[in-house]
Amino acid sequence: WQPTHQSPSFPRAYPLSPPSSRATARPARCGRNSRDASAEHPPPEGDFLADWAHCLAQMPTFEQLKGEAQLGALEGALHAAVRDYKKEVTDNEESAKQRQKEANTKEVDLLDDEDLDELHAQRIREMKAEAMRRQEMAKKGHGQYVEIKEDQFLQEVTTCEKAVVHFFHSDFQRCAIVHKHMQAIAPKYAECKFLKLNAQEAPFFVTKLQIQVLPCIVMFKKGIACDRIVGFEELGGVDDFSQIRLEKRLTEQGIISYKNDDIDSDEEHELRERRGVKGGGPYEGSKH
Repeated sequence: WQPTHQSPSFPRAYPLSPPSSRATARPARCGRNSRDASAEHPPPEGDFLADWAHCLAQMPTFEQLKGEAQLGALEGALHAAVRDYKKEVTDNEESAKQRQKEANTKEVDLLDDEDLDELHAQRIREMKAEAMRRQEMAKKGHGQYVEIKEDQFLQEVTTCEKAVVHFFHSDFQRCAIVHKHMQAIAPKYAECKFLKLNAQEAPFFVTKLQIQVLPCIVMFKKGIACDRIVGFEELGGVDDFSQIRLEKRLTEQGIISYKNDDIDSDEEHELRERRGVKGGGPYEGSKH
């Protein structure tokens, strides 16, 4: 049955059409366009229930909403933690700058400081003790370059912590060069004893230590020979080698502790300028 006219109390009749045509002609579900289309052509009750079930299926569940809420809360907490951390770092930096500024502007009276007086007194005591130690060592031959005889050799090298003995020949020019450097090094390193022994007058120890080339510098620790410098090969292979080379070579075995000073700085500059330049003739050494 179909009404002959449109009445406010009767909705427009749904057009009669085959199911297949209704399926193809049915507007899309959900959205404003579908609602408008449904207003003109309301779907049958079965299709309406299917659309409603479909929309309900697309809605998030309570657990999903709860999980999203927890994620949102966690994200907010992380943002808040980062913000607070940045603020804390900034505050710490500002506080450090302020403390540094106060320290820079603070007046310090060094002349009226008990700690400074104590430090000064301690330094004086240390200097006095060092001076006394040097005096005692000087009495034992430290701080100077001393020539010894063969019968003094064992007594000298076995009664001190460290000793350097230069075996020389009185006629060799290179031995004279070593004498010059040893004379300058000995006062600088009082902790070590610097000695020289004429190889011609000490045949027993020359043979015992197997010394075949002169000049030969033998290093001793507690009476035991631990290292030696033979000729000038390890000192640059030249007659005018720098004193610094010899000092640093002695430092390698801990015989001395290298000390730099203004004279050394000048020599280092000269050494850099002439680096790579070699001179002097070959040295064949002694027959002993």
